[in-house]
Amino acid sequence: MKAYRIHAPHTITLDEMDAIPVGDNCVKLKNLMCGISNTDVSVFKGKLPAQYPIIPVRQCVGFVSEVGANVSGLSRGNRVVTYPQASCHSCSACKDGKFYYCEKAMGFGKTENGFMSDFSVVSANDVYAIPERLKDEDAIFTEHTAAAINVMNKLDIDKGDQIIIVGATVVGIILAQVAIYYQAVPIVVDMREDLLDAAFRAGVYYTINSVKDDVGKKITSITGGHMADACAYLLSSAMPLQNVFDYTCRRGKIALVGHSYDNEIKCNLASLVEKNLELISINECGKNYPSAINMLANHTVSVDMLYDKIVSFADVPQVMEELSSEDGFAAKVLVKM
Repeated sequence: MKAYRIHAPHTITLDEMDAIPVGDNCVKLKNLMCGISNTDVSVFKGKLPAQYPIIPVRQCVGFVSEVGANVSGLSRGNRVVTYPQASCHSCSACKDGKFYYCEKAMGFGKTENGFMSDFSVVSANDVYAIPERLKDEDAIFTEHTAAAINVMNKLDIDKGDQIIIVGATVVGIILAQVAIYYQAVPIVVDMREDLLDAAFRAGVYYTINSVKDDVGKKITSITGGHMADACAYLLSSAMPLQNVFDYTCRRGKIALVGHSYDNEIKCNLASLVEKNLELISINECGKNYPSAINMLANHTVSVDMLYDKIVSFADVPQVMEELSSEDGFAAKVLVKM
């Protein structure tokens, strides 16, 4: 088996490894496509604690090449997308069959070997079958779409509600599209015009450049002075959190979405308390993978504008080095295995 492994910060090599046997309740995947995420770049840069050496990448599409004992619902030749975490199979959630709520989940590419290899062996509970019409490059965004659905559900967004999305990240732009599907009104705020343009191409009508525009004034105009019913703050956006409290109406809800590995989040909570705002943290997909797959397969969510390029397996070391030199990359890079 050939696999890229990160041995130390800025050190990645293509290693020849022994084939992994397919145990009970597991499947062997021939990996077809992977997506490089901010997490992978942070592990490569040494900004995120990881168990070196580690095979990076948690977002993968592959087909089942071998099925272990006691596996039902999957067979050889099925195309699947991976869940971002490996379930432990021993906690109360796993014993109840809710592997997506595993209490001891291990992150692929971080504390558990990921998928930047030609083959992988993974629990059958941590993969989801995808339909033939769903392209590999679209299926890579299942995790992002599932997370966006989770945000909408946790914020309890109703038809006609306005939601501020601070950060035109991959998840932010997908969240805006999911909000439109829910018949809500997304308002995307970011510092970069190219990312706001991507949001506009995804169908988002209201976009605000926080460098060029008076964000509060624009939101006041769009909402008729009411301000937004809810706000989703993408931690990877590196934008000031403090202003979010001003963008949200009294008794509104604010979701802190995702992870922040390189940026310290600072704010004064006084206005949060004064306005009776509800603060929610969301960094998981929940049980939304099947819904996300359906949205992507039916083109409810479009992702064409969200990946910068598709590179070959041989290009991985060069691409990782290039991404590590950027000040927080935005568009995803896909790797055709």
